[in-house]
Amino acid sequence: MADPLAPLSSSAHWTVSDDVEAHAANLSGWQQRYDQLSCGAFRGALADVWFDEVQVFRERTSHAVRQKCSIRPDTVWCGVTLAHDGSRIEGHPVGESGVMVSGSAAEFELLTPDHHDILGIVATRSGLQAISHALGQPLTGGAFDHPTWLACAPAARSQLVRGLALLVGEAGTSLSCHDHAQARHFAQHAVLESLLSVLAAPQADGDDGLGFERRRRLVRAACDLMAARPLALPTVPELCEQLHVSRRTLQYAFETVVGGSPVAYLRSLRLNAVRRELHAGASTTVQDAAARHGFWSLSQFGSDYRRLFAERPSQTLARARSNGRLART
Repeated sequence: MADPLAPLSSSAHWTVSDDVEAHAANLSGWQQRYDQLSCGAFRGALADVWFDEVQVFRERTSHAVRQKCSIRPDTVWCGVTLAHDGSRIEGHPVGESGVMVSGSAAEFELLTPDHHDILGIVATRSGLQAISHALGQPLTGGAFDHPTWLACAPAARSQLVRGLALLVGEAGTSLSCHDHAQARHFAQHAVLESLLSVLAAPQADGDDGLGFERRRRLVRAACDLMAARPLALPTVPELCEQLHVSRRTLQYAFETVVGGSPVAYLRSLRLNAVRRELHAGASTTVQDAAARHGFWSLSQFGSDYRRLFAERPSQTLARARSNGRLART
């Protein structure tokens, strides 16, 4: 049987420990102390990935543990258990459809059971607030005043879990594009946006009041910004910031004018840009071309590419190279 605590990837950031104190010391950027509560030989596994404004990690522990933790005062922590396992934060049971959060530098206590598996984000306050401001999505008032469990929309939670698991699972493997600046930029924005989606204050449904013509001009302005930076396409928060509109307003405009979301539209443009590079048959690899256009997960990129173009990116590149060889003969 496979070891349930074996590393999920060959990432250089993976550590595996058979000592609870050593395991507690492996998560960088934290002050913490662990006490083992259930009997047996302890195993712990940890992987973390760092970007400019965020740290993403996955931690697994074999036995019940009492954790005393504190984070840097300029950061916000969010933890998501992969199963409803009876964990507690400051004595409060962790619900099935929410996340644990803390924005306080004060020490807090986690009680975790046997076979605990958790994904976590530590984001700078400045990075999270910048995304919140750019998208026009205010953070839940008082959410970070003290460590707590926070209910959130199930869809937002599921998206957060999928994205974090993919990012950590591929880190350090051939499927990761994190070494490229543009891919790292998009990855960090994706993490911060997913975090904001579970921490933002609920917004009432309703129309933004803009007429069709104003929405059409907004979409055209967004497309002009994207056309001006073909090798450094802006993320959705950057578009919102440069156009001085909220995420909701931009969403309504794109849905009205192009029949889809700005995220989907931007992704399609990036996929087409990669396809043009591959068609050119330049001395590149699929991974390099994908990374240059902000795709940080090669597996997700490959899936999106096949769905849009009905072929693998490697097939596009191989056909272009084959045609180039035939032309030279």
